[in-house]
This record gives sequence, structure tokens and C-alpha cells, in this order.
Amino acid sequence: MLKIGQINTLVIHEVLHEGYTCIAQDASIADDEFITYVFLPYAESILSEGDTLEAFVYIDKQQQCVATTKHPKAVTGMTVLLQAKGMTDFGAFFDWGLEQDLLVPSKFLQAPVVIGMSYIVHVFYEEDSQRVLGATKLHRFFAETDAYSALKVGQAIDCVVWHETDMGYKVLINQQYLGVLFHDQALAKHKIGTQFSAWIKNIRSDDKIDITQLQDNPNSRLNLQQQIIADLEAHGGISSLTDKSSPEDISYKFGVSKSAYKKAIGTLFKNKQILLSKDAIKLITKE
Repeated sequence: MLKIGQINTLVIHEVLHEGYTCIAQDASIADDEFITYVFLPYAESILSEGDTLEAFVYIDKQQQCVATTKHPKAVTGMTVLLQAKGMTDFGAFFDWGLEQDLLVPSKFLQAPVVIGMSYIVHVFYEEDSQRVLGATKLHRFFAETDAYSALKVGQAIDCVVWHETDMGYKVLINQQYLGVLFHDQALAKHKIGTQFSAWIKNIRSDDKIDITQLQDNPNSRLNLQQQIIADLEAHGGISSLTDKSSPEDISYKFGVSKSAYKKAIGTLFKNKQILLSKDAIKLITKE
């Protein structure tokens, strides 16, 4: 059975002057009624009847079922960062690695796009139109609430930023849920498409999800202290990353907030493991 918008294993059914007709490898050729033919206009090598190949199957502008040996940047069900190539009254077009750009119809568009900018796009197959389409309105495909209590406060999660607001960032959590990262809970400024690890901060009374990058518990503080010591040992016992350094520099080096870093080096100083100055941190070596 053919899977539109997916990579399929196809069998060459007939060699034509202008290309090939194919069927799915698991299709029955005993009864033509059950065969769905796919047109393959081009292949990188000469093919013969009965040959098999891996190809992406989609519906072209002429509403014809076609295949290509080029693999797109995403297949149906995937959510990826794509660059906008065009904006029209009926939608936006994105570069997804094929000659025919991916259409995001207006009804699935979060906001008008800027050509050349990149956006998070969910790729899906629409049964009604029989087309592979994209969407930047992720709430049409992912839950905005944790109605079944699948997530727990303090749980580690993987996130990708898909939209920015005045209050912070809308994120896709574990490729399943939509949540919010407020500015005061972020380690640094994020771009659309930025991926990072975070934690569940709060499940609101309406089941919507808040996340944080500022996990602060004894285990994480101890781990950060160990990382700082290891970094000092690897660099001759000295570091220019002090409590006066920028939040961006601290986040880039250790992936934590400036507040968490200051707490860690403060503890190390109290424990007489480091010396602090305006310009440097020095490791106290045991004699």
C-alpha cells in the first residue's frame, strides 16, 4: 500500500519513454483494480521492469501521484525548521528540498512569513485535498494541555522554539505538547528552531504547561560545581569566566543561568576550592 508523503519501496512496473510507472512493493499485480500506479519521471540510473527503489511519493500540481528519488527535508508527521520562499494570498511556500515547494495554506499559517526567514513547520497529509501540506499553527496538531497528567513538575524534557511572543517563547515539548517558556525562565535569547533541554516548571489549573531552563536543586548545583572544577583543571587552574561575565557567555560555557553560576562559584569560594578576583577564577591546589 502506498504511503503518500512518505518514503516508499517501489517496484518498476513499466518502462516508458519519459520515465517509469511504479507500484508499491507489497501491492498485488494479480488484480489491476488494487494497483495504485506512481509515475517516476527521473531516476539517477537506468532501471528495468521489476527493479526496486526507495522513493518519496507525493501529489504534484497536476494532482498526479508521482515519486522522486530525492528525499525531502521532512516527511509527513515530522516537524522541522524550513526556510520561507514565497508568500501569497492563499498561503506560504517553503523549501523542503524538492523541486515543488511545500505549501502552507493560510488556514494553517500562524502569521505571514518573511521570505528568507526560517520557521518551524509540521508536515502532514490532508485527506480532503489529497495533498502533502505544511502548517506553522502547531496547535492544530499538538496538545496545548496536559489533560492526562503525563508530565510531572521537575521532569526533564527536550524542547524546540516554534514561536516568539512579548512574554517569551512557545515551545514544542518532546514532539508531543506545546508549552511556554517565559523570558525570566530562559537562559538566553532564543531563535526560532533553537533546541534545548529544560524542565517542567508548572502545570496550570487549565492544564497548560510552563517550562524553565533554570532548574535549581542540590544535585544540579553539585554537578555544576564539579563541571567548574573540571574546567579549571583542564585549563591550568584559571578561568576568565567570573560572576561579572555576561549571561550569554555563562550559558554558552555551562548551559546555566548567571544566577546558578554565581551560586556555584560562591559555594566553591566558601569551601576554599577557588580564589575570586575581578578578572579571573583560580583553582586552589592542594599541597
